[in-house]
Amino acid sequence: MNTSPTLTARNSPYASNAHDAAQAADPSAVLSVLSDDDSRRILAACDGSARTAQECADVCDVPLSTVYRKLDQLTEASLLDERRRIQTTSHHPREFETNFDTLSFSFDDSGVGVAFRNVATDGGEDAEERRS
Repeated sequence: MNTSPTLTARNSPYASNAHDAAQAADPSAVLSVLSDDDSRRILAACDGSARTAQECADVCDVPLSTVYRKLDQLTEASLLDERRRIQTTSHHPREFETNFDTLSFSFDDSGVGVAFRNVATDGGEDAEERRS
C-alpha cells in the first residue's frame, strides 16, 4: 500500500533548500506536530509571509506561551525556517516562515516517508522524479 497525502504551503524567498529539510525531517515528528490544531493554524499563518511569535498569537488567537512552544516544535520538525527580523530598534525578533511548497507523506511496508518540495529551487521535481 502506498498513499501520498499532501499539505501545500507557499514558497519563501528566504527559505532553505527543501531537499535539505527533507533529509533532516523525522516523519514521526512531522506527523506528530501536524496532528495538533494550534500547530496547523500557526503553520498556515506563517505561509506566504514571515511572522513573529506575537503576530502568530494575534492571528491564530492562541496564547503567546503556546505559540512559542508550537513554533519550536514546527521548526524542529523542519516545517518552518527561523531567522531574525532586522528592525531599526535594537530588538530583532525571531520570525518564522514555511520552507516548502508541498509536503508529501508515503506509507509503505518499510514505514513512513516524508518529502518536501520547493518548486522555486528544485524545478518542480521531488527526489524520486530527479532519480528517473
